[in-house]
Amino acid sequence: MLRLPLKIILFLCLLIFVAGGDVYAQMNKQLALYYKRRAQKYLVKSPYLHEYFTINEKGITIYASALHHKKGVAEFFLPWNELDTLKDVFEFTDRNFQYNVYASKGVKPFSEDLIQTIRILKLNHNFIPTTVMKPLSGIRVAIDPGHIASDMKMAKIEGRFIDMTLENGEKINLREGDLTLTTAYVLKDSLEKYGAEVFLTRTSVGNKGASNVSYQAWKSKHLPNKLRTHRKLTKKQLLHILYHSPESRIYRDYYLQDDLEIRANKINYFKPDVTVVLHYNADELNAGWKKPSQRNFSMVFVPGSFMRKELATKRDRYDFLRILVSDNTKDSYFLSKYIMDQFVNYLKVPAVNNTNEPRYLKNVAMPLGNGIYARNLRLCRLLNSPLCYGEPLLQDNINELKALNDNDLKSGKISKRVIEVANSYFYGIMEYVNYQKSKHTP
Repeated sequence: MLRLPLKIILFLCLLIFVAGGDVYAQMNKQLALYYKRRAQKYLVKSPYLHEYFTINEKGITIYASALHHKKGVAEFFLPWNELDTLKDVFEFTDRNFQYNVYASKGVKPFSEDLIQTIRILKLNHNFIPTTVMKPLSGIRVAIDPGHIASDMKMAKIEGRFIDMTLENGEKINLREGDLTLTTAYVLKDSLEKYGAEVFLTRTSVGNKGASNVSYQAWKSKHLPNKLRTHRKLTKKQLLHILYHSPESRIYRDYYLQDDLEIRANKINYFKPDVTVVLHYNADELNAGWKKPSQRNFSMVFVPGSFMRKELATKRDRYDFLRILVSDNTKDSYFLSKYIMDQFVNYLKVPAVNNTNEPRYLKNVAMPLGNGIYARNLRLCRLLNSPLCYGEPLLQDNINELKALNDNDLKSGKISKRVIEVANSYFYGIMEYVNYQKSKHTP
């Protein structure tokens, strides 16, 4: 048996160690390059955001301000060897737990207690299939029907309605809240027939949001206390808001913020594999929506596109980091791509493009191709699952408004066009699920 001198053995060990170090250095370099590209693609709408973070071969560092960055004082540091742990935190825990991890970790390594907790949560997350398998068995889908209005009065408070008379005398009355809830029920029925478990954030007509409390009931019971608790207002100012502020402002500034938070909490608690947020669009160039528009296009949103002042708080920076490293970000893109393909090919509504793109998108969103945009909408920021925020058509388009006009969920009338919209989401979800299954098939 050949015996090597100790010096040679030590030298060979050193070579192996150095080579291993080179491999790790190269892997870290590739990770840094990947997440730099992801930040630029999905998140960094303003170059000023670079004052808040760095990505390099060491890891990802988050700073509380430009001054902290300049001084090298980090708020949070993630070395690459802790990346998988953080991704598991984002996947298997709720937002409050995640934020507390972000706030308490700082630049220290993750504790053994946290790592053990995440291991246990991962074990409990495993899906046990049912005996009878359908194409969507084991898949959880959350559906958020946007807005709440079931009557025209509430729709006008929301500012999401079409109320016009055509030249032939035909009256058009569309309420987006009614359209989205109808779409949600049709989509839910299709998904459940194929085996999916489906959750709707709101289920009732009567101007009710995710809390199942109508806007008017919320205003009388909860708004006064909300103003006293959360606002530094004098009694005079409080009374002015209660009795003199426009309903649209009270809805937008107070009710809607609470409602979106409740929707997000319910969805995140459900832990879906897929989330779709349902909206219908209208032509921004058709002021007042008093006449039909000739334009029509579809668009979808995924999380991202943080603007200059949108990393001002620690919670903002936690959300930025979560969207940056979570697998949900890329999955949201593919889910949205498959749904957009159905808007175009099945629904026959083209994707928005450079010639008809709404002006506001240039300011707030980042184009990802074929009508898909990253945008820092409230639900895009709050939801912790693969997400498509859909806007499949323009309600005030001359053809769409006629096709949608006979929809009224309260009386049981469902527009054929609404069924087609629901089907386009359904087919897109099916394509996405098949894509995910193919990734995990040997």
